[in-house]
Amino acid sequence: MENYGKLILRVGLGIVFLYFGISQLIYPQRWIDLIPEVKFIYMNDIFKQKIVLMNGVFDCLIGICFVLGLFIKIVSLLATLHLISIFLFSLGFNPSGFRDLGLALASLALFFLGEGKFKIRIFKK
Repeated sequence: MENYGKLILRVGLGIVFLYFGISQLIYPQRWIDLIPEVKFIYMNDIFKQKIVLMNGVFDCLIGICFVLGLFIKIVSLLATLHLISIFLFSLGFNPSGFRDLGLALASLALFFLGEGKFKIRIFKK
């Protein structure tokens, strides 16, 4: 049963990351306003759009790795750090921020739990 729980957690997080990543790649304009202003860097909309697109690719890669069970220790740690930084520096204490905090903690749990039995094996042990 434990392996099924890990699989459900992994695939669930993967679907969320894929949804947000694909959304950012298809509709980057919708995400530009979420990028926080940095006082010492001038960011026009073209620069912000590039940040959104890069973030979309990053989210898709995390989602794919979660779904397939690839590099879970590294990917879950990256996902945790990524989501906590969004919570702290962008969204803050609002419903979307707390959603991302919950996803960060779920990613951290996956870091400690591991990928489980069901995964794609690229490197044989």
